Amino acid sequence: MRGEILTYDDIAGEGLISGDDGSRYTFVRSELQQLTPLRSGMRVDFVGVGTVATGIMTMAPTPSTDGSGPDTDRTSAWGYFKRCIGKYADGTGRARRKEYWYFVLFQLLIMIGPVTVCVIFAGLAADAPDDDPMMIGVGLFAIVVALMYLFFVLPGIAVMIRRFHDVGLSGWLVLVGLIPYLGGLITFIITLLPSEARPNKHGPVPGQATRSTADVFS
Repeated sequence: MRGEILTYDDIAGEGLISGDDGSRYTFVRSELQQLTPLRSGMRVDFVGVGTVATGIMTMAPTPSTDGSGPDTDRTSAWGYFKRCIGKYADGTGRARRKEYWYFVLFQLLIMIGPVTVCVIFAGLAADAPDDDPMMIGVGLFAIVVALMYLFFVLPGIAVMIRRFHDVGLSGWLVLVGLIPYLGGLITFIITLLPSEARPNKHGPVPGQATRSTADVFS
């Protein structure tokens, strides 16, 4: 039978397993068949005797939904965004779908406020003379918004290159996005593809390791 560890007290050497049959089973450390550290959420295979679990074997982590193998990456949504900013212009390695799309999400959330304010004040000052303080303020604010946008350009290109690497493609293919209309659609589709489910020349599968040694445009 299989189940999931609910609780485990390493000091007492006792724990509780939620079986896939809907029942709960107590167990003791002596029933472990492997010298493996236990934690809540770990999948195990065991023999249920009444309400007691015996012959407990730990199981490999559940494969991730994008087919990239055992998922050991516990990075938060904001953590993915900070990773992209930290790697600013670094296109080496691989980026899973979550990393790319969380970057896009937070970039939009950060930009939408200033852009909305700029549009509103530009509308209010539409009939004002060029030397009006409000027009000058709108112009300065527009410059700030433009600089914010430019700040995100390089990390956006870098994470897109890593996303292409993650599906086994060359980073140079991001230039496909320059093709009017069709290029944007092709790029969008590629960013939705699952990770290549094996290490490639750009690095190991994301979630299993994060370090890469591949060249950015190779």
